Amino acid sequence: MNGMHKTVSNLTQNQPMDLFVDLDGTLIAGDIAEEALFRATSNPKAFVAAIRAFYQDGLAGLKRSLTTTDAPDLTTFPYRKDVLSYIRQARAEGRRVILATAADLTVAEKVADHLGLFDAVLGSEPGRNLKGPEKLLAIRELAQGPFEYLGDSTADIPVWQAAAKSGFVNPSRAALREMARSPETVSLHVEREMSAGTALLKAMRPHQWAKNVLVFVPILFAHEYANPEMLLAGVLTFLSFSLCASAVYIVNDIADIQADRKHATKHKRPFAAGHLSIRQGLVAAAVLLGGAILASFLIVNILFGLVLTGYAILTTAYTFWLKRFSTVDVVALSLLYTVRILAGSAATYLAPSPWLLSYSLFFFLSLAYMKRFIELDGMQAKRDNEKLPSRNYYASEVQLVMTFGIANGALSILTLAQY
Repeated sequence: MNGMHKTVSNLTQNQPMDLFVDLDGTLIAGDIAEEALFRATSNPKAFVAAIRAFYQDGLAGLKRSLTTTDAPDLTTFPYRKDVLSYIRQARAEGRRVILATAADLTVAEKVADHLGLFDAVLGSEPGRNLKGPEKLLAIRELAQGPFEYLGDSTADIPVWQAAAKSGFVNPSRAALREMARSPETVSLHVEREMSAGTALLKAMRPHQWAKNVLVFVPILFAHEYANPEMLLAGVLTFLSFSLCASAVYIVNDIADIQADRKHATKHKRPFAAGHLSIRQGLVAAAVLLGGAILASFLIVNILFGLVLTGYAILTTAYTFWLKRFSTVDVVALSLLYTVRILAGSAATYLAPSPWLLSYSLFFFLSLAYMKRFIELDGMQAKRDNEKLPSRNYYASEVQLVMTFGIANGALSILTLAQY
């Protein structure tokens, strides 16, 4: 296939129109460089190398550095079925199909090799970022005559304007306006599978907010459930915690994109499926987290604000570091649940019982082990060396995990009985 990327046959006058296809956002639902840059933030060496490459060779150098230090798993990308079908139809008609992308050339060639559908590849290299007018120049150098282009973003407008036929895949607003100007040249229009608002709401996981009713536990055990002031403080605490938790879910899903794509059900999550970009997710997470922290300090009280800030720090540490260590990760999860009870105490100034906190730690630790057991037991391959994606657990440990879960459940019952 590599030879096919570099060799271009002479075209005759009767040669069918060449089809040029963009990669990010068009062939795949996602952005390779964005994903690589986010992963580099948790790898200091890779991040420093990427910044150095950016100063030396610009955006193209940055992309090369990112994809060299952390190669993405091409087999799990969310390839768009409509675009793949269109490409196969074009090949059946005897047309040349060229992958033309601003992504790094080495990654683009690997994508082409994986799919086996392209006759040539155009991509960014250090010193040349193949985007917008620069991509159009590269296409004109390769195409001999009129060409067709499939793209998605505002940066593709110069290429569409020069193309004889234009395909629009999940187009941006500016791209839609461009499509409306020349409807007679539109060859393909693939609409968005899910609106950004719907995808964001799904990423926020409002169904998970039920966990935050734990903030009402101190009010319940103190028999203050008829006190309007306590109930108001509890409601404000619940809302603040829910917004903070949603921000955390978004960041966690972004960090777990590659692992989620390998999962039987999690591959449908908005970021793994490409319904939301990493940029959109980070902006939404920042707004949600900032609003939650601000509300906790200004509307509830300083003590609750400190607890919520501590929760945000702990859960961020879990997302980027703690979850990689077996046992440590489940302890962190149990703490994150228990912190919700502490948050309710902080918001209402009701001191929690040591017995309640002890029971909560053992009980939630048992649930965390149960979660890992379900994930291990549900793995399709039960080979002993099979590792749980993004977790430090192996298939051979499933019985051990189950034993720890049962033991901690028993300890929680014993604590309750002693109380």
